[in-house]
Amino acid sequence: MCGMACCLSPFCVYKKIFAICLDKLHINAYILRVKNAVLKQRSPFSMKLPWKIAFAWAGMQAVYFIGLLCLPHKEIVAASLINRGIQSLLLVLSLFIFSREPNRKNKFVFLNFTLYFSALSLFPVSDFFGVAFFTGWKYTAHVFFVFSVILTEVMASLTISYLVFDLLFRDATVLRKYFFAFIVTLFFTVLYYHPFFNDPLYLYSIEDIKQWKTLSSQVPEGAEVPSALDLASKVKLQSWQDGHAVGDLYPDQNIKRIEYLLPYLERNNWRILFFKPLYLSNIYMNVMFIVFILLFFGYQYKKDPPQGAYIDKIMFLLLLFSSMEILHFWGYIKTVEYSLWDELFSVGQYITVLIELLMVFFFSLRLKFITSVQGEFYETELAANPQQISRWRDWVDNLILAHFFNFKLFNGRLFQNPHTK
Repeated sequence: MCGMACCLSPFCVYKKIFAICLDKLHINAYILRVKNAVLKQRSPFSMKLPWKIAFAWAGMQAVYFIGLLCLPHKEIVAASLINRGIQSLLLVLSLFIFSREPNRKNKFVFLNFTLYFSALSLFPVSDFFGVAFFTGWKYTAHVFFVFSVILTEVMASLTISYLVFDLLFRDATVLRKYFFAFIVTLFFTVLYYHPFFNDPLYLYSIEDIKQWKTLSSQVPEGAEVPSALDLASKVKLQSWQDGHAVGDLYPDQNIKRIEYLLPYLERNNWRILFFKPLYLSNIYMNVMFIVFILLFFGYQYKKDPPQGAYIDKIMFLLLLFSSMEILHFWGYIKTVEYSLWDELFSVGQYITVLIELLMVFFFSLRLKFITSVQGEFYETELAANPQQISRWRDWVDNLILAHFFNFKLFNGRLFQNPHTK
């Protein structure tokens, strides 16, 4: 009887009501997670997160540079080394964000980023293919490089399209979002890269290269390149389709093609002509990326849905990255002198490095946010009650609103303050 009276005391009743409220608001589980995180941080054997990232990144760099010192490899420019170092750091950051992401839906977003930056990590490996490894086939390095480029574009397509479908169909299952993203990626990959899947050595069979080979056979090594008229009097070029000659060109077409191909007979200029179809396919893919990213921001402006902190900034940087990729590849195609192409490549690498450094900054902010008490609570509530919260607004939003946009127009759309909603 005494125990019954104790359970019905005002203190016990209030305690039970308070516990029920905490459970309803999902705060109890959150408090337990915070307690566990604090206890883990107090452990004498735990290493601080920045040190874990630094050691993981330093380990990757050490393996790569030891390989460069000990194994034969292709020539690498300084800009490429810096670029690859930053991309490997982005891979490490993506992996840490994925492993610590409190919102299950966002886990898959950063799983995609991890896969994308893993694909980019194949380029350092390609420095050794055909030189230190798999040297028995002379086309090993070429095939590995081409399919590394294609895989990178495929993973970029999957990452960007999944982000868009995650925003458009937030309540859909992860499997359905991946289905839509996979269909989009498969469609554009087949559309733009199917010749490479049909023939891994497709670039060797294109008409430009076949005709270039015919002309280069008429120019002795080290000799001055003859005029177009001189070559036209000796050579009759053929039209090629699917790697097979289908007929001779008419005289007027023959001279036009020789005039077009003549600059590529100088030194290493043929390499620009060789990679032109691959660069064009990359341009088309990046145009598709830009369309999807603009769809992302258009829907965000129209509906103002809540989303994970800093994801919109990362998406904006992907927009800049894809835009610069288009400019780079277009510049490569329009260049005739290989020496100029090489200079453009180096400059383009440094521009890419700048964008990737900004990505490192916002990936780091994302990781810092989700490992904080405030950030973990926000992301947990975003997963449980997305209708009751707004998109996270930070100092970057306030800075952009204050200096670059009309505050009255955009406040409440892309820059809704969560404390006033």
